[in-house]
Amino acid sequence: MEIALNSLLNCEAPRNKSGSMRNTVVSITGSDFLIDGQLTYEGHVHNGLRVEGLLFNSRMVQAIFDDLNPKTRRLWDYPDGPWDPERNSQEFVAAMPEWRTHGLLGFTINLQGGSPYGYSEGKPQPWINSAFDEVGDLRADYMSRLGRILDKADELGMVPILGLFYYGQDRNLVDESAVLRACDNITEWIISQHYTNVLVEINNQADIADLGVTPSAQAGGGRTPD
Repeated sequence: MEIALNSLLNCEAPRNKSGSMRNTVVSITGSDFLIDGQLTYEGHVHNGLRVEGLLFNSRMVQAIFDDLNPKTRRLWDYPDGPWDPERNSQEFVAAMPEWRTHGLLGFTINLQGGSPYGYSEGKPQPWINSAFDEVGDLRADYMSRLGRILDKADELGMVPILGLFYYGQDRNLVDESAVLRACDNITEWIISQHYTNVLVEINNQADIADLGVTPSAQAGGGRTPD
């Protein structure tokens, strides 16, 4: 993936010592993560266990959250005013340097967020939170917020794990062709922005029962915690 992405980047842009047009390059060698060619947490051990090469990260999937359903949007109001997605993302960006200072190298962010209640498995999700519209096109306001966060991560030497779809919210795309279009659009956007510090998670909270996998074969029910 790294080779494929780098080969598509505009060669006229300035490059750093790693050959990237951005400040930060993530790569994987075997099971080890490297940032700008250097093992993460190099030389560190904990209780006799090797730590270098790991990518400690925090799940922060609501960093670009919004609710496009006017009936539920008020549920997320601040104590001092109405819900504001720009404020949410600005406060996220402002906190990132502190996280990096304390050793956090990665964080998970999702284009369709996660459950605002912590868990919504089997329950309706009337809110609408998606960087994709119904046919898979990118919503400009979401991408603006995402770009600011990814830019700051690149500046700080951090690695965002970018999730594309989330259980429940993926149902807001009209059909499979919309899902494929969404994948193409976000991939092209990442490439066009020359990001080399981003890892991609296609889907979170995926129900794979339709693929013929029995419940006993699904570790933890086939879903991960919110």
